[in-house]
Parts: sequence; structure tokens; C-alpha cells
Amino acid sequence: MSGYDFDLPPDAPPDMVAIAELGAGLNRLTAAVDTLHRQHLELRDAVTARPGAAGGGQRKVPAGMPWPLRWDDLDRDAAAQAWAWLIDWVGWLVDRYEIAEEIPACWYRHGPLIEELTALAAGWHTAYDDNARGDEPLIWHERLARSRARLRDWDDFTRCRNGEHTDHTLDLRWPDDWTDTATTAANADLAGRPQPTAAGQTREEAP
Repeated sequence: MSGYDFDLPPDAPPDMVAIAELGAGLNRLTAAVDTLHRQHLELRDAVTARPGAAGGGQRKVPAGMPWPLRWDDLDRDAAAQAWAWLIDWVGWLVDRYEIAEEIPACWYRHGPLIEELTALAAGWHTAYDDNARGDEPLIWHERLARSRARLRDWDDFTRCRNGEHTDHTLDLRWPDDWTDTATTAANADLAGRPQPTAAGQTREEAP
């Protein structure tokens, strides 16, 4: 009888036919699972062999760069490498996107601009990493548009023009003891809050 792994006599009882059909169905299911498993292994091998994947290729972030980059955490050697990387990348950004009028040439003397451009550079390297999704460069460009608006605001704030740096003087300064007064206010807020409750304990039962 066709469709089965073994021949049944023409006069086979219905229960034997049902068992044969069930066996044939299981065989087909097993073959489909084996095929799916083989395709999964082939896909895994293709992905891991792709440049930039784990074990192959390399990130576009320079080797040895502290990553993620947090300026306050860097020692002298790490900061030297980060500065070289950022200066090179900002030069590329300004030339590629023709935005010299939006970023003052003395950006490296303004902490807010250093942080903004560092974030942009880190985002760019992530978006163009070999393992990035296809739409991540587009997302980075959308973030670049918002970042450019902030950079223009900072440019208006610093008033640095034509390669000449202007030291920014604060018209308003916080008092030296502001941390003490802030801590006092925080303690007053805490005093009015209930004690934390232990597991299984209601707030009314807390000491």
C-alpha cells in the first residue's frame, strides 16, 4: 500500500491500517524536523562565519579602546587613545556632513560638546558595526539631526566664531553649600516616608 514504510495486505484490518498511517505520519514529521534542524545549523554557521560576528572580523572601534566610553573613568593612557579616536572622528564628521558652521573649531575646550560628540561617535560606530541591523544607520542619522540642533544651541551659547575660542563665564553660580542644603531637604523628605516592609508584612505591621 503506497504511503507506508511497509506493504499491507489488501484485506488488512482497519486498526492495522490506522497504525500504518500513524507510523507514516511520524516518519514524515521526523524527516521535517531533521530538515529544519539542518537548516538551523547551516544558518548558524553562516552567521558566525560573517565578518564581525563572534570569533570573526573586528569592530570598527579601534582595538583596545575603552568601551563603553565614560570620560570620568579613563586613566591617562585610555584618555589619550580616546582623544585621538574622537579628534579623528569629529574631523571626518565635519567634512563628510559639511557642518563646520555648526560645530566650533574649539569644541574640545567645551565639556558639553565633548560629551555630545562622543555620544554621536559611539552611536555611529555601533550603527555601522558589522553586526548592526540594516536600519541602524538610518536611526543614527535621525539622532544626528536632533543632535545637530543641540550643537547649534551650544554654538550660540559659546559664541566661538571663526576658530577663535571664547571662554564661557557663568552669570549664575550655585552656592558652595548647595549640597548641604540639598541633603537636608532630602533627609526631611525621608523622615516623612514609611519604613520599608519586610516580605509578607503589611505596612501597618512595620515598626
